[in-house]
Amino acid sequence: MTEETYSTPKYERRYDIDWLRIIAVFLVFIFHNARFFDFGDWHVKNNELDLGMTIFVNFLGGVGMPLFFIISGMATFFFLGFAKPGLYIKARFVRLMIPFLIALFLHIPIQVYLDRVSHGLFTGSFFEFYPQYFNGFYGYGGNFPWSGFHLWFLILLFVFSLITVIPFAHLRKEQNLQKISKIANFFTKSGSLYLLIIPILIIEILGPLSILGQFGGYNLFSQLVFYIIGFFLASNSKFKESIEKHYRLALIIGITTTVLLLIERLFLLIDLLFWVLGLVYVWSWLIVILGLGSKHLNFNHKSRKFLNDIVIPFYILHQTIIVIIGFFIVQLGLIIFIKYLIISSLSFVIIVGLVLIIRKANFLRFMFGMSLKKKKELQEKPIEQ
Repeated sequence: MTEETYSTPKYERRYDIDWLRIIAVFLVFIFHNARFFDFGDWHVKNNELDLGMTIFVNFLGGVGMPLFFIISGMATFFFLGFAKPGLYIKARFVRLMIPFLIALFLHIPIQVYLDRVSHGLFTGSFFEFYPQYFNGFYGYGGNFPWSGFHLWFLILLFVFSLITVIPFAHLRKEQNLQKISKIANFFTKSGSLYLLIIPILIIEILGPLSILGQFGGYNLFSQLVFYIIGFFLASNSKFKESIEKHYRLALIIGITTTVLLLIERLFLLIDLLFWVLGLVYVWSWLIVILGLGSKHLNFNHKSRKFLNDIVIPFYILHQTIIVIIGFFIVQLGLIIFIKYLIISSLSFVIIVGLVLIIRKANFLRFMFGMSLKKKKELQEKPIEQ
């Protein structure tokens, strides 16, 4: 059975995955800039909160992390096309866990310190606070954030990689790709893509091991399902074709469910209805994003390699810088929109500046999950890479 017969991209470079990853990190950046002003609790809050910012945060929050896990699952499919499981796990550990552990002791403590100061729970300098950083767990009366705040994504992705690498490598074999092709045929039917979210709906309603808490608004098992879905979506070109075919319909459903969710939250407050509408809403927007990406972003450009190279350090640093800048800006007597613009603009410039410094030295690249480069490569201009 040839590769063409069952339309499985055994070796393929999907540039749209890189572009979507870049866009997703930027969306997380603008999401966290808005957290000072929404109605939810956060590390640092503005005195005045805003309904518009709350809607904006809820919209991005529901879609953002599932998109990350789907993209990661898709990338895993292609990675395992040329790397054995051992190499894959080693690469995951270096890219995810080393920067997580370093951040946990290097700059995440700054977020906790500003959190405690802004909530009136500590007075004094950062250096006076640092020894207390290790007293108890954050969220349980202590200060140590075992999940690394926004870096929880790195932990879950590494754990998901560990527990799925063997079955994924097995599924990556040619005879199994042929079987997947038969499954992919079914999902070319109209509306069939929405069946993929049924497991997530069951998980969220039943809430297995809910004691572990939610991550990005979802049960951790739901995030695992998104990751697995991403792997399968990349496994056969028929999934890609189906997503491209359905994204316009998904856009209509996404807009409709957005309106229905607003009505449900304002007047009904029925949990089961909320989860059904919410998951249809999330999945619809994910299909739209993936469909548009597949159709219009599957191209290479000299800036792609550079931007894809810096997304990990940008993601790792972004929230700490945002919290530092926001801590001072929210104290100014300005309207919310101006504060948002100042925080986001200053944070972006500082983060990019730091990332450009990081990418110049291999020891810094290692600390922030970037691949090491040869001396000649480090001397090249970023735009030329």
